[in-house]
Amino acid sequence: MMDQKTLYQDAIQRIAGKIRESVPEDLAGRFSIAGGFDAASYRHCRAEFDGAVCAVDGSNSIILDAGSFAVAAVRASVSTYARGTRTCHRTTPLHIVTVNPGAGNEDFDTLFYDCFHCSPKVHLDHDDPVRNTAVMRDTLEYWAAMEMAAELEAGDLIILDGALQVRHASHDEVIENLLNLCNLRGVLIAAVTKRTSLTWGKGYPIVPAAERLACDLAVPEPWYLCVSDAEGLIDRRSTYPWKQRGEQYVTRLHPRAERAFKVEIPRYYSPEKVDRVFSALASFADDGRVTGYPYPLLDAHQTTKIGKDAVEQVRQDIIRGMDLLGMNLADYTGIFGDYHDEFDRY
Repeated sequence: MMDQKTLYQDAIQRIAGKIRESVPEDLAGRFSIAGGFDAASYRHCRAEFDGAVCAVDGSNSIILDAGSFAVAAVRASVSTYARGTRTCHRTTPLHIVTVNPGAGNEDFDTLFYDCFHCSPKVHLDHDDPVRNTAVMRDTLEYWAAMEMAAELEAGDLIILDGALQVRHASHDEVIENLLNLCNLRGVLIAAVTKRTSLTWGKGYPIVPAAERLACDLAVPEPWYLCVSDAEGLIDRRSTYPWKQRGEQYVTRLHPRAERAFKVEIPRYYSPEKVDRVFSALASFADDGRVTGYPYPLLDAHQTTKIGKDAVEQVRQDIIRGMDLLGMNLADYTGIFGDYHDEFDRY
């Protein structure tokens, strides 16, 4: 029987080998052949934009977890920039909600109705409270985006953090209404994904492949590449039709960008609209803090994130509320106590 050190070293080598298999040395060449890509496949865009860019992002955090239910906080923010200056910033109130595994969630139904003036057509039935909380955050993000779509001018751009695919069927009509409103008013929309699970060739990561090929071909930044055009390239996972919304692109927006990332754009956009989207993204990607990433999204993220201090404040306020109802520390510990907290003391 092998000792613990040998088992650990073998596991490390096995994992390193799997990583090497997913990103082989000839990844760029394989990608070029599989997709039929060459230098002309990469589109150059100018970092010039005459409109406004509005970024929408949300945050969620579990405050307390009793096992049978959890208490969470969610909110969303928008940050709009034009000509290098922030022209609008809004943050929703911090919503404190309960999330539970199993069927239905009253707080979600209430939040959905408050945002869209109708009840969700699908109940929130995830078994994981964290996923339930993320769906509530999405609800606020879509509402915030809808509000901005009604205010922005034709030619402006809304950036969502994530994807145009919805994670819950209740948002199917919501995203359709958002896309229709943007289309009606001439407002562009795109979704930016910092980390994607999108693969090709039965498991190769698509962003590093596109980036390596661009480097080998000496494609100058900023560039973007449509990976949806290559028939059969993307590994299609079994998914519900209501999750599919846009075309997939890989982009690198600045010569000093640390890495490329994925962008999703409505599939019905003309080449001119697509080019305008990437020109807008590139024109707001020169911030020195995270060069190559649209800084309106960075701003929205920074202002909406729910930090440890906010989580602790909500937790203490809940404890005080329990105290006013005649509950004591033993009651709190009995409901929310976690032996991991005790283990961490030693």
